[in-house]
Amino acid sequence: MKRIVLILALALAGCWRVTIRDATVPVGGTPIEYDNKWHSGLIIGLAELSGPYDLSKVCPRDWAEIHTETSFVNGLVEFLTFNIYTPQSVTVRCAAH
Repeated sequence: MKRIVLILALALAGCWRVTIRDATVPVGGTPIEYDNKWHSGLIIGLAELSGPYDLSKVCPRDWAEIHTETSFVNGLVEFLTFNIYTPQSVTVRCAAH
C-alpha cells in the first residue's frame, strides 16, 4: 500500500514550466551548454548554487526566449534529496537580429 501511495504522489506532483519571450524572433544558434542546462538551487530553491546567467555572453545580440522547467528527473532528484537540492532545466534561445 505504501508503495502505491508513493507512486501516486510522484505521479501527481507534476512538472512545471515557465517560458519568458521577448518580442524578437528566436534562432537556433544558442550554445549547446544552454540547452536544457541544469540550474542548481538549495532548500526549495531559496538559494542559488549556479548563480545568474550572463545573457550578454550567451546571446551577444540579445535573447529571445528563456525556458525553465522542473522535469520529472528534476523532481525526482528533489524528492530523493528531501528538497535540499532543487535543480531546474534551463534553455536560452538567442534573437535572430
